[in-house]
Amino acid sequence: MINLSLLKRCPSLKGEVLTSHTHLPFITDTRKYHHPSAFVAIPGVKTNPLDVLTELLGKGCPLVIFQDDATNQAKVKELQKQFPKTQFVPCTDSVTFLQEATHEHIKEWKSKSPKNTVFAISGSNGKTTHKEMLSFILKTVMPGKIVATEKNNNNHLGVPLTLLNVTDETEMVVLELGSNHPGEIKVLCDIAEPNAGLTTNIGATHLEFFGTEEKVFEEEAYLYHAVKSVTKGSGFYLINIDDKFLKSLEPFAGAVTYGESSSAMARISYVENGAGIHFKGQELMGFNSHITGKHNKLNLITCLFIATHFYPSLKQKFIEAAAEFRPTKNRSEWIQFEGRSVYLDAYNANPSSMKAALLGFKDSVLEQGFKLTDACVVLGDMNELGDSTPQYHREVGQYVKELGFTNVYFVGRFASHYVSGDPQGQPKTSSADFKSEYRGDCLKKFPIHFIKGSRSLQLESLFDIT
Repeated sequence: MINLSLLKRCPSLKGEVLTSHTHLPFITDTRKYHHPSAFVAIPGVKTNPLDVLTELLGKGCPLVIFQDDATNQAKVKELQKQFPKTQFVPCTDSVTFLQEATHEHIKEWKSKSPKNTVFAISGSNGKTTHKEMLSFILKTVMPGKIVATEKNNNNHLGVPLTLLNVTDETEMVVLELGSNHPGEIKVLCDIAEPNAGLTTNIGATHLEFFGTEEKVFEEEAYLYHAVKSVTKGSGFYLINIDDKFLKSLEPFAGAVTYGESSSAMARISYVENGAGIHFKGQELMGFNSHITGKHNKLNLITCLFIATHFYPSLKQKFIEAAAEFRPTKNRSEWIQFEGRSVYLDAYNANPSSMKAALLGFKDSVLEQGFKLTDACVVLGDMNELGDSTPQYHREVGQYVKELGFTNVYFVGRFASHYVSGDPQGQPKTSSADFKSEYRGDCLKKFPIHFIKGSRSLQLESLFDIT
């Protein structure tokens, strides 16, 4: 719900909003219209939302913001004849307007209480997992007071649409910031002005566009500079001291280093089904039997630490909520299929996340009493690695071999690169080509399975699930 008086501060708006409403929710999807709402018409590559507004306008939509050009002016002129009660206001660019309006909305919300927090999460791996864990813990204990990024809507459109859900009842926003091109984190930080945050880690992601891990670090760590600037150094920001890049960030007054290192301000230790974090003489423990892998235990205790930092009186309730968290479908989840245990992450893959997941899977195999020869490992392509694609696939292939897995299948167009690191692995061209062999042979032979690859491969199709 946006205070419409704030729109006069949006440079891209080319007209005055004269509707009788003082506040309206903003939408960009006609299917999500609830009366009354303002509609921002964002052009698609092949579609123009002004062509499909008849039903929405028939419901009494009071305000439409549209991108000003000759074609749209003609369309609006015809729509105004049919729907004279709707005000149509032009802007120079619809996306820019949405970002400007969101920025003003969040500035106003934060000004109402010093406790109102935009907690932003950047990083190469684990952004969505951290967001899902933290928002689950907070929402379970504080229903109606938390707004969080849905799915992975973490770009120049997803971030504004998330922030537009903020109301006077909201106390915290858990905001995921995504980037695959230089400068995108800055754009998102300029919109949200985060006053707290976390950069999870730095890895070989989107190298097709960044070129080097150093450039990835420069991009993802912009959040550190944003929080420091917005809060004049007082904002809560977590620095992963175990990361070779992030450890170079100098802690400001509100920042806390964390990790396994003995020099960490908040030191993490691991136990069965959980982890602990020691900070300022106090110990916080979190347990969860629904997640696997050391990296996910670190994610969980980190999110528990964040929640208790902001709301210490709710510590015990947060601990109980953390124990109930379950991974999102197709993302780092254990499923049972035809009597077999399957670790499935068909959502995303890059070298560092692949290695972390494989190591966690090895631990789980041994913890469950299996041998590594009982496990079937299926690795799909890792996309957007640019010229480094052969090198990183070879390294991961070598890594899975070094871990001791012997029943390994590589699926996708980069399978041969994997095989160069693990010659014993079997290359397969696609999920579809591998499916019959996997279902007919691998599932019957091996009791425990690991499946991970980039989203384009849709590896969940091996199990007829979507």
